[in-house]
Amino acid sequence: MRINAFLAKLGLGSRRKVEELVLAGRIKVNGSTITDLSFQVSEVDSVSFDGKSIQMEEESLKRPKIIAFNKPPGFLTSHEDKFHENTIFSLLPEGFQKYNYAGRLDLDSRGLLLLSIDGDFIQKVTHPRNKIDKEYIISLKQPVAWKPIADEFMLGVREGGETLRALSVKPANVVPEKTAPGFTSYLSIILKEGKKRQIRRMCKAKDMVVLDLYRIRIGKLDLRDFVLDEGKYKVVTEEQVLGKPSA
Repeated sequence: MRINAFLAKLGLGSRRKVEELVLAGRIKVNGSTITDLSFQVSEVDSVSFDGKSIQMEEESLKRPKIIAFNKPPGFLTSHEDKFHENTIFSLLPEGFQKYNYAGRLDLDSRGLLLLSIDGDFIQKVTHPRNKIDKEYIISLKQPVAWKPIADEFMLGVREGGETLRALSVKPANVVPEKTAPGFTSYLSIILKEGKKRQIRRMCKAKDMVVLDLYRIRIGKLDLRDFVLDEGKYKVVTEEQVLGKPSA
């Protein structure tokens, strides 16, 4: 396969990012520096990045391209952290330790994460131009009049020098509550932006206390469609996440 596809498959970054590495002369194949993006490489070739071998091993070829992981609260979306030993990778088998994640969930949040060894797939899910939406179910300390909140969140909330917007806000489809008509403690919020701690920041700006934040869906992949316990993973396909490519 072409050198950029090979490097992306190993998880060094998106196709564009690994092309930059090649053009910068940081990749060698069988000891020779490669700057030609059309260069063909195979699994038997010795490939290095900044002098370190990244040869694709046989077991790497057998690993799934994408996994869905149901993150429990109390675990960082990180490979390692000197202040916190509980990361999502402490819950995953050794074979997934080098996978990258497509977007984070903060320490106290839970729900769907996607991990992959394919840099192109990570780019498709995370790049704003692809507009992959994500749905969250939040639990609030007190019931709120949801319609005014929905209007404000979709118009945009200023916080930390940024305007934060939701694509959709409505009552979540949960067990009926004993609340007055027009009020709810559970909201379904859909985002296309995914800025850092966006939902918590929006709620804080409106004096709402979030008790639980649960990401239920990324693109087409919805945790409500299959059983996946917290702390467990499931192999999924790109089509399940992004849908069938347009003809």
